Amino acid sequence: MKKKLNIWICLGIAGIIFSLSTISGLLSIRIYSVDFSFYSVILRLFSLIVFVVSFFLTALCIKNKKHIVWFLLLYGFALVLPSLMGIPRTAPMGGGDGKLIYAVYSFLTIFVDSFYAIMLYLGFDWFNKQRRTRELEKQNLQSELMLLKNQINPHFLFNTLNNIDSLIKRNPDHASASIIELSDMMRYMIYETNIEKVPLKKELDYIDNYLQLQQLQYANQNLIKYSVEGEPGNIQIAPMLFIPFIENAFKHCTHKEIRHVISIDFRIDSDKIYLDVVNNADNTKRLSKDTSSGIGLETVKRRLEILYPNRYTLQIQEKNDLFCISLIVQTHD
Repeated sequence: MKKKLNIWICLGIAGIIFSLSTISGLLSIRIYSVDFSFYSVILRLFSLIVFVVSFFLTALCIKNKKHIVWFLLLYGFALVLPSLMGIPRTAPMGGGDGKLIYAVYSFLTIFVDSFYAIMLYLGFDWFNKQRRTRELEKQNLQSELMLLKNQINPHFLFNTLNNIDSLIKRNPDHASASIIELSDMMRYMIYETNIEKVPLKKELDYIDNYLQLQQLQYANQNLIKYSVEGEPGNIQIAPMLFIPFIENAFKHCTHKEIRHVISIDFRIDSDKIYLDVVNNADNTKRLSKDTSSGIGLETVKRRLEILYPNRYTLQIQEKNDLFCISLIVQTHD
């Protein structure tokens, strides 16, 4: 399908060039001899063939430079075309060697049209490579998202199930609510994140459920400070974009007995989302990669660069015993 499209585009451009050149050749009868005008029309017809041939020869030359000999043959044929057509030696408008003038004119005409065809092919080739690169980036992004979903959550899932099991006897209502929260999370993660963008509200609901279930495993009921300022409205966002930063806060947080040792703050504007995550952390640990899941902040940065190029700001700082992440995402192009 793509090759057919290239052929039709090539033929269309060649047809335009040939039509304009033919008109120019016919008009030259007022300046040059009748023989030259006829020769000019024939030359333009040959140029059309050269244009199409050069377009596809360029592809062959990229794969194997030996095919450049075909270009040399085309240009050589242009030089002898006047002699093959029996053009008289007398030059147009009188004076000079007519065959030499016609030969140079033929060569320049063929070379210029061939050059246009080569540039056209290189343009198509560049465009196709850029398109393939974007497709590959998109595929890599989907792979990273699947990896993110499949590797970050198992430990959390097992811990949550154990915590719910311990709740069943002493607080069955709380256990039931926790099962519903876990069910909502799993449904969202498995069935609703296989698209490019999701409603911000659903992403925030996922995070809220995650925080509620994380709280089950800690005696400190004031471990987390969580706030959302602004309304999500109809804002769309890439799925699972924020959760790695929150996962990171829990996995590397120390001193979990301290009040509000993990602080998570969202601020929503009409076209921007602000996220600030602060947690107490041991600076002796490497926080750039999570050894348990294999998903680290570098992977998240790559996702941001692919999803929101030039539309995000990410700052990661270590201040004394605090690990601080500040993310700003512009939701509109």
